[in-house]
Formats: sequence, C-alpha cells, structure tokens
Amino acid sequence: MAIIQNAFIQRKSFQLIGISAVTSNEAEMKNEGVIEGLWGKIYSSEFIQTIPNKINQSIFALYTNYESDETGTYTFVIGSEVVQDTKEALGMEKFEVPEAKYIVFTTRKGPVQEVVIEAWQEIWEWSKTNERAFLSDFEVYDERTIDPENSQVDIYISVK
Repeated sequence: MAIIQNAFIQRKSFQLIGISAVTSNEAEMKNEGVIEGLWGKIYSSEFIQTIPNKINQSIFALYTNYESDETGTYTFVIGSEVVQDTKEALGMEKFEVPEAKYIVFTTRKGPVQEVVIEAWQEIWEWSKTNERAFLSDFEVYDERTIDPENSQVDIYISVK
C-alpha cells in the first residue's frame, strides 16, 4: 500500500505564491502535460528562495480551479505558503486556498516520484466510493522530503 494513514481535518484558508499552468490528468498521462516541467523549473533555479514572506520551507503542489472532476482541466501550482496579504514577486502568482474539509493521505517512505504516483492511484480508487469536493487539493513537501530517495508526502484531498 502506498498510503500508510489518512485522517479528516478542517483546514483554514491560506495563501500560496508560486508558478502555475493549466493541465489535465489525460495530458499528464500522455506525457503532454506541464507538471514535470514546472518541477524542473523549480529545481533548476532559485525560485523557491525568492518567494517573499514564506511561513516555512515546505513546498506545495496545488491542484485548483477544477473544470469538473479528475477528468477535466485544472490549474497546477508549485509554491510556498505565505503570510496573509503578501504581494507576489515578478513572474509569480498568488492563490487563495479556501477553508475546507480535507482527508489527508500520507504516503509510505520511498523514492518521492514513486510514492506520490502510487498514492494518487490509491486516491483515485478511493474516489470511486467517496465524494471529493474538487475545490483545492495539495501535496506538502516538507522536511520529510529532503532525501528524494526516502521521502514521505502528505496529500490533502478536499471532501464534501
């Protein structure tokens, strides 16, 4: 199992500053997507260090502005949580993540790309019998992801 635990929580709204692009799961599966390129941009530059007023060093991968459900388009964002009302730096955007109820899935430890993909496969399976809100979902890459070969990620899925 890719997911070692899950729990429901209510999370207050917060702001992220980062870079984004519109994509779909279909495009990503066909290697026509943008997610890999955005991660490449993050790691090939000092982008994260230039985000002003970060709350901590965690990196967020946000899925928001869903067209419909997992079959439609959505906006994918990579960035950091910032102090409320922070102005975005040049080339970045600010996103408000609304207050919502989430189920938090925690991956097993392992190679980061592997454990995140495994977890999403289980989340899609879970979604067949549970109601997602498709409001905003996000992954949190914190101190547990410093070693990319032995990482653990929390994935927050908005629920009704």
